[in-house]
Amino acid sequence: MKQESLSISGKTESEAEDLAPARGGRGREAARDVALRVGSIFAMLLSWWVLSLFFPPTLVPKPWATLEEVGAIIASGTFFSEMGSTLRRVFVGFAIAMAGSVPLGILMGTSRSLESFFEPPVILGLTMPGLIWAVLMIMFFGLTETSAYAAVAVTILPMLTISLWQGTKAIDKDLIDMSKAFHASAWSKVADVILPQLVAHILAAVRYGLGLAWKVVVVVEMFGFSNGVGYQVVRGFNVFSMKTVLAWAITFLIVMIVIEFGIIGWLERLVTRWRPRVEAWRR
Repeated sequence: MKQESLSISGKTESEAEDLAPARGGRGREAARDVALRVGSIFAMLLSWWVLSLFFPPTLVPKPWATLEEVGAIIASGTFFSEMGSTLRRVFVGFAIAMAGSVPLGILMGTSRSLESFFEPPVILGLTMPGLIWAVLMIMFFGLTETSAYAAVAVTILPMLTISLWQGTKAIDKDLIDMSKAFHASAWSKVADVILPQLVAHILAAVRYGLGLAWKVVVVVEMFGFSNGVGYQVVRGFNVFSMKTVLAWAITFLIVMIVIEFGIIGWLERLVTRWRPRVEAWRR
């Protein structure tokens, strides 16, 4: 009777016994990953401290002195207003680029004619340095918010498009043929067949795109904006305060870590939980 109740719930006693060590193994593996990442950060701080022993504080300040500066920036309230301005420029430019790259990448991946037509401008746009795009947009729009949005959008759009274009070409063709056999509409093919298979490519594009958008928007802000993280870095540079420059860079990294592991990582687990976990061979 006991065996029947366990079978009804989906797992026999032997299967449950097999799962328990597996869960324990995953827990130990997760704890080891966290320990290695924390150890990596401590190793970087240790290397920084060793370097500070050989150079004057004006060139390499002590790690704790810089961290105190980070605390002072956050406590002053300046951090939230400056970081808010930078985040707004990053997200608006990124949203514009995503709105253009998703349909363009899907069209290039599904139509050979459109692929041939759009491939040259996409490749040429990818090879253009972000600094040149920033200069061009400032010259065209002036020192306005529009120039920051446009610089971010045109810099990352080719990279996002290529990621989605190649992802569309790699989707399962049998599913496309099946949707044709069932006379699915064009929208249904995109929403029910193509986009679910592009989730991994979209998330990878989000990671690369945000990383590149940060770099571009800081460059734009350094050209003459009166707020933002780039502006604060330039202020530190003008008074030759290495501690200030590093402190703002660290605040920048903290925000990126929160976005990467707190938002994108959570979103990735949420939208890919239906997929079976594939273990790659690694030492």
